[in-house]
Amino acid sequence: MPRATSYPSAEGPVLGLETMNRRRSPRPVQARTDEQLAAEWDQVAAGRDQLIAEGRDLSYHYILLPALLQLSTEWLKPNHRILDAGCGTGKFASELARDHPKSQITGVDPSASSIEIAQANRPVVDNVEFHCMSVEAYVAAKELQPFDLIIANMLLQNVSSLSSVLDACARVLSPTGAFVFAVPHPCFWPRYWKYEKAPWFRYNKETWIEAPFRTSLAPDTVVTTSHTHRPLQSYFEAFTLAGLVVEELIEPYPDQGVEGAYPIAWEFPRFLLGRCRPQRRETS
Repeated sequence: MPRATSYPSAEGPVLGLETMNRRRSPRPVQARTDEQLAAEWDQVAAGRDQLIAEGRDLSYHYILLPALLQLSTEWLKPNHRILDAGCGTGKFASELARDHPKSQITGVDPSASSIEIAQANRPVVDNVEFHCMSVEAYVAAKELQPFDLIIANMLLQNVSSLSSVLDACARVLSPTGAFVFAVPHPCFWPRYWKYEKAPWFRYNKETWIEAPFRTSLAPDTVVTTSHTHRPLQSYFEAFTLAGLVVEELIEPYPDQGVEGAYPIAWEFPRFLLGRCRPQRRETS
């Protein structure tokens, strides 16, 4: 398939490599609060939703969703309760509700603009609901029945406290449930976006990074978002402290036809996805 350079890659907070050098490169910043992060995503919510709706986010459609569904299949059953943690504008949650009408889907996100889009644009069905709250606030504010499946798609790098988010998810996860996550690959994302050798970057150091949220169709945007680089060790330690055990990891690649649509060839995995299960408690 010929390389279609008109396609945007639309992957997360750093987009449009062709403009990186002559415009603004990723830079380290002070740690963000949840309120600051929500405000950043308020600014990009409408444009992000449009990209997904028009099928112009290749990685969302061809990398992340297939891998998330692969990891979640066993828990996508009738009468199961599913939490989309960091649901954004609700596209994924709405599609889960459509495809699994006997399951109950809940989407939570602290970005008010994202939830407004979800509530206004998604089909009104009985088995999906959206809440403008962080995962921690949602769990703390409500008496909840356990969830059979919790999905955190590109959330964990965008939270002020990883441990708080994982603790909240673990508290409402059924003993037989699953926690499925997707993050930018800690080993390769810095190389892909070419800050791996920046003087301020060290792989083993947790670093907040601010970068333009660009796509090929909007190279002149001045809007920025922030995310945290965390080494793999930090993620695995946080899972363990929350009582979650990683049982499967996926480093997905596009198939040959889809890869040809990316402006930049895939030399290494760009995302890391996994499934965790609650740690089994010893019985005496």
